[in-house]
Amino acid sequence: MHVILNKLTRETVLFLLFFLPREKKTALERWLRGREELRWVRRADCVVVSYGKSGRTWLRVMLSRFYQVRHGLPMRQLMSYDNLHRRNPAVPVIYFTHDNYLKDYTQHHDSKEDYLGKKVVLLVRDPRDVAVSQYFQWKYRMRARKKQLNRYPEHGRDVSIYDFVMDPDAGLPKIIAFMNLWAEELPRMDDLLVVRYEDLRARTAEVL
Repeated sequence: MHVILNKLTRETVLFLLFFLPREKKTALERWLRGREELRWVRRADCVVVSYGKSGRTWLRVMLSRFYQVRHGLPMRQLMSYDNLHRRNPAVPVIYFTHDNYLKDYTQHHDSKEDYLGKKVVLLVRDPRDVAVSQYFQWKYRMRARKKQLNRYPEHGRDVSIYDFVMDPDAGLPKIIAFMNLWAEELPRMDDLLVVRYEDLRARTAEVL
């Protein structure tokens, strides 16, 4: 319900400000999404952070299954913030995020200040594999609005996989910058666990 209300509020604000130039409207939407993200982070028992295409959905499905079996919850309902927690308070509130918009609201572009004091799981994957997977996500599955919001190449544009992977706003440079900033901030984190996608695939039960 909280997710629906927040989305409705955001969409209403953007609709009423239809006259804004595209760049300002995009900046406003990122700010609004960042404000929502800060609320989710503050209320969560744990935050799972990952760059897109690093295995988040797979991890989310496995964690959902674990809590479903452990607490006898419906099998068809995937973990989505506090939905399983509301069915059984023993299930923690877990927020899954790609860490895209928080900095647009808090202006903490060069730190992970907003995650201090939280339990954080940082899911990482080989940047080369992430970049290639992102290319196919952008080319075949990503909505035009999402491309604009996250500064990917324009919808319908003809971009080779090499050019995408080397694009500073979409490919390896952006992915590596994301991971490097988290690496720099690791000593400041009170409770952070780094999970490698490759380890999760090789030793799924053990790592989980």
